[in-house]
Amino acid sequence: MYVLIFGVSAGFIYCSEKTQSKLLKRILIILALLIPSILAGLRDYSIGNDVLLYGNKWFERSCMYNSLFDFLEKAQEYSVDLGYATVNWCVSRFTDNPHFFYFVYELLQLSLLYFALKPFKDKISLPYAYLIYFFCYYNDSLNILRQIMAIIFVLFAYKYVVSRKLIKFILVILLAFSFHSSSIVGLALYPLSWAIENKQVKSIAKVGIIGVSLVLVVGYEQVFSFISNLGILSATKYSHYMTDTEVGGRFVRLTYWGILLVFMWVRRKRCESSIENYRTLEIYMIISAIMSLITFLGSTWIVRIAYYFDIYQVLFIPYLAERMGIKFGNVKKSSGYVILFVLVFAYWLITFVIRNGAATYPYMFMTY
Repeated sequence: MYVLIFGVSAGFIYCSEKTQSKLLKRILIILALLIPSILAGLRDYSIGNDVLLYGNKWFERSCMYNSLFDFLEKAQEYSVDLGYATVNWCVSRFTDNPHFFYFVYELLQLSLLYFALKPFKDKISLPYAYLIYFFCYYNDSLNILRQIMAIIFVLFAYKYVVSRKLIKFILVILLAFSFHSSSIVGLALYPLSWAIENKQVKSIAKVGIIGVSLVLVVGYEQVFSFISNLGILSATKYSHYMTDTEVGGRFVRLTYWGILLVFMWVRRKRCESSIENYRTLEIYMIISAIMSLITFLGSTWIVRIAYYFDIYQVLFIPYLAERMGIKFGNVKKSSGYVILFVLVFAYWLITFVIRNGAATYPYMFMTY
C-alpha cells in the first residue's frame, strides 16, 4: 500500500512538471498531496504509537473548548506544544472526527514540504525529492505527530539560510519550536552555513564543526542539562531521550549514513563545483552521520535531535543523484538516481517494514 501511494503521488508531481497548463499543474499537485494525506486520515488508530499516546486524546480535548486561549492554557499546563495544540483546535471547529484531523495534519505537512522544495525545483528533481521524503519520513509522520511538523519547518527555513535572511529564518525556527521544542537546535543551521561558506574561514570552520560535533556526541548529557537549566527544554518531558535504550536500528542508521558519506566523498569535487551552497548541505550530512554515533554511547532516543539535520537529505540526495556519473551500459544520467534510491528503499524496507519502526506496518484501514 505504501509503495503504491508513494509512487502515484510522485507520479502526479512528475506529470505536473511536464505540463504547460497552469491549471492542470495545480490539479496534479493537489492530487499528489491529497492521496498520501487521505491514506494518513483513513488509518486505524493502531498505526503510529503517538496516535493513542496523545494524538486522539488531545484532539478530543480540543473539541471541548470554545476558546482557543483556554485550550492553549490547558495544553501548556500539560507541556503540549502550542503550535500543535493550535492546529488541533482549528480543525476541531469543523469536525470532531480524529481521522479528519490526521488527514488535514498530513496535508499541511506535505504542503509545507512542497513550498520548502519549490525554490529549488530548477536544480533538483521535485518528484524524486518527494520519493526520498516518502521513504524516509512518511511512516514517521504517522507516528511523531508533533516533531515531524517541526522537522519540515526546519527544512523550510533553508531557503532563508541560502538567501541570508536571518530574521525570516529565526521566525520559521520559532514556528518549528511551537510544534516541538527540540527544534531549537535548528538555530545552529544558519551560523553553520555562514562559517562553512565563508572563504576566509571555511577550512578552519569545517574542522571546528566536526570537532565540536564529536565532543557533543560524548558530552550530550551535559549539553542537555545546560539547555534544560535555561528553560528551553523540559527536563521532565525529554529526560527519556537521555536514558531509554530500547530503541533499535543503530547499525541500520550508521550503515545507511556511512554509505551515503562514501558516495558524497567520491563525488565531492563534482558537486562542489556545480552546486551552490553545497558545503552547507555537506556539513549537515556529516553532522547527521556523526550524531549516529550517539546511539552507541547512550540513549538511542537522542538521535531524534539529529532529525533536524537528517531532513536535508531530501535536498542533498537529489543533488547527488544528478552528479553520480556512474554509467551502466548506455545509461549514465539516471544511474545515480537508481543507485541512491535503492539505498533509500533498502533503509525504508529494513526500518519500517522488517523492524516495524514507528509502528506503521502493516498498514490497516480505520474500522469505524
